[in-house]
Amino acid sequence: MPDTVTLGAVGDIAPAGQIEEEIAEHGAGWPLAKMRQHLDQCDILFGNMEAIMLPPDVPKERFGNGLFVRDAGVEFATAMRDAGFDILNMAANHVLDGGSVGMDYTKNAIERAGIIAAGVGYSQAEARRMPVIEKNGISFGFLCYAEDNNYSLGHTNPGPAYFKKETVLEDIRSNRDQVDILVVSNHADLEFMPTPSWPRREVSREIARAGADIFLQHHPHVPQGVEMVDGCLIAYSLGNFIFCAKTSAYQAENGPHTAHSFLLKIQVGKSGVISHEKIPFDIYDPPEQRPTPVCGDAREKALAYLAELDRLVRDDEFVRNTWREIALRHFEIYHRRIREMPTERVLEELVGRLLLVDENLPWMREILEIAREKWERQKSEECKYARPHNKFEIM
Repeated sequence: MPDTVTLGAVGDIAPAGQIEEEIAEHGAGWPLAKMRQHLDQCDILFGNMEAIMLPPDVPKERFGNGLFVRDAGVEFATAMRDAGFDILNMAANHVLDGGSVGMDYTKNAIERAGIIAAGVGYSQAEARRMPVIEKNGISFGFLCYAEDNNYSLGHTNPGPAYFKKETVLEDIRSNRDQVDILVVSNHADLEFMPTPSWPRREVSREIARAGADIFLQHHPHVPQGVEMVDGCLIAYSLGNFIFCAKTSAYQAENGPHTAHSFLLKIQVGKSGVISHEKIPFDIYDPPEQRPTPVCGDAREKALAYLAELDRLVRDDEFVRNTWREIALRHFEIYHRRIREMPTERVLEELVGRLLLVDENLPWMREILEIAREKWERQKSEECKYARPHNKFEIM
């Protein structure tokens, strides 16, 4: 239909590690080749650029650990354009892994390839600027953000556009009448959860009701559910797309769904979303560590799992319990770290991260809620022959 547009969206893209080695052998288009039949059916194509490219004369050792692409970066950007990509979100937790040098080089490489690089800048006003794409007489505006995290630590010069509810609502009000379709993108939340955190689900629904038409989210590295809220299509996590899901120990240890996800194809008219479908794919072991559409029984199984994720995102009890479980898990991790660190280092590195960084604040609030519940139970206990809360020695 000429008066409609198919918007395609995928998750995290990082042609690093073993994938970069395969590119050196087979060419820059190798990671995308198996999905081309489906990517080619999209009129506009969106993805999240997770990795940072470094200039040839800058040693990556200068920056310590980071998600870097060295030789394949510029050629891969061109391959993405050839595969149909129109816009890449750069507002992600790794965007400052290479400092301003890496951010600028990556942004310039993407833009020279003819793709929009969105969500970053040398001020929040610049990073929040809305690029517009027109197709078949329909205009699409993209507002791209990242949650402040343990890698960005609030840095704004340069930096990503930070996802704050008030900021996003303000940008929606300012830009809603400028385009037919308003797309919001967010890189946020804790990783590897089957559902979004309770706070992210609630704020996502609020943003949907505020006037967004499509809300594309990424960073958890696994797929999560999709739902319609007041005419807005919310994809809570698009999972991995081009990623070392098998050869990265961190990804593999948190599998198997780090290697399973989908291309989201959204049929859009001038007045909003008409329909959507998911094209499931798997990322296989080397030498085929790239997204490959699944078919037959594997496809039916994948679609059933994705449908279950759609159901779970609407299950309040499951979302709440899963979020609490993950919050406790993170608290245990940081508790171990604190016990192993000198007090001064805890003050310098961890207290600010836990209490001032948006990535950690939601689960810390959940821990506080757990403590409050325990505290209320203790307060209700009779203390006829003992002081209140006399379970621990006070130093």
